[in-house]
Amino acid sequence: MKHLSKNMTAHQKDIFQELIARVLRNRGNLTPETRRQFWELVDEVGASQEEVDTMKHLLAGPIVIYMNYFFEDALVALKGGEPYKSAARSDYEQYLKSLEAMTDDRIEANDRLMEQIAYRQPVQQGDQSSVLDETMILQALDRVQQAVETINILFTRP
Repeated sequence: MKHLSKNMTAHQKDIFQELIARVLRNRGNLTPETRRQFWELVDEVGASQEEVDTMKHLLAGPIVIYMNYFFEDALVALKGGEPYKSAARSDYEQYLKSLEAMTDDRIEANDRLMEQIAYRQPVQQGDQSSVLDETMILQALDRVQQAVETINILFTRP
């Protein structure tokens, strides 16, 4: 990504981020036109497939891939009554850290959140707090899975 970043203007980075945010907000925005715009921009900056994969992890990874690992672990923690961190989530955290897409502070905050889930303590969600139950976590996993599918489609050349 560092090489790719050198070839990208701030405006181009903003466009990439906006395209990704748009399709994550509403899967209906994942149109042929959006995909065309995305891949035209990839070609414009001369990105290799490896750079596209890295960009996928930098721009989308923290949002969807990591959250999938997190909520899968949350189910285990909820059922077991103890915080849980899978090797996959731990490894992905280290990968995101190496890309400077996740900080130690964010990892620690997620670990505290996992404790709240495991011990069935209220979790702050916007203006409200509630204890996450299995149904809520499964719904979150479903939304994350839909987002993963959306990102995979966007990042697959038509």
